[in-house]
Amino acid sequence: MESPALLVGSMDFDNMTDEELDKYFASCEPLSNLPTPPPTKDSLFADVVIANSIPQPGILPQALELEAYATQLANFVPPNVSTSRPATLTIRSFLERANLPVEVVAFSACILDALSQRFATSWRAACAPAASVHFHGMSQFRQHPNVFPEVVVLAALALAEDFLQDRSRSNKHWAQIEARGLFTAREIQITKTCILQDMDYGLLRITQEMVQHMMRTMQRGTKVSSSAACTKSSAAIEKDERRPKLSLDLPGTAVWNYGMQTPEPSP
Repeated sequence: MESPALLVGSMDFDNMTDEELDKYFASCEPLSNLPTPPPTKDSLFADVVIANSIPQPGILPQALELEAYATQLANFVPPNVSTSRPATLTIRSFLERANLPVEVVAFSACILDALSQRFATSWRAACAPAASVHFHGMSQFRQHPNVFPEVVVLAALALAEDFLQDRSRSNKHWAQIEARGLFTAREIQITKTCILQDMDYGLLRITQEMVQHMMRTMQRGTKVSSSAACTKSSAAIEKDERRPKLSLDLPGTAVWNYGMQTPEPSP
């Protein structure tokens, strides 16, 4: 005898009498009284999210590229400039707002790479305001260092643009727009002057070959960052795939899947 559930498609309930309907429903087996769990993870949606989060071959996200450039610019700042290293996040914000060509960024990296160890002393002396101090009836001067190494990178970017572009931004523009008030126009000008003095005003000594070599170096850095991001994403996917799924399938019992109990199959 066929199950009533299989005969539903062939029955015309509109022409059945009340007695026939009561008899039909009385012959149906009750459904499981267990609650219906919420939908499980949408694997298709998860696959789409994971696929979009992995950098595609040959395509480098702008944020990742700028972060690689900012990291390399920070590394070119002389280590004796400050007790703290330049913040990569701050330098990346300069690059985002400046929107400079890669040639200008590479030229600024050449400027930073050309700085000597003497630059730190002269720059700190120029940036630190002198304050008069009285000690045992004698007037002396004490230097109050208030310098941040990120302004060295900002000044190098400004010098590179001044040298390569016909129309460059003013120090006030760099201070208010690119630096968002983090530095003053005076601090940027002082830093630019110290950089030029340390280089003996020798920007012309930075050749096209040097800039192209620096561009290749920085682009290799972006490829390394991209590969590291892909490796990190692949490792996260592999770790998720190795994660054990909590499931216990026994015939005639409820099914446990993703930590939730599902009802027995309906007849």
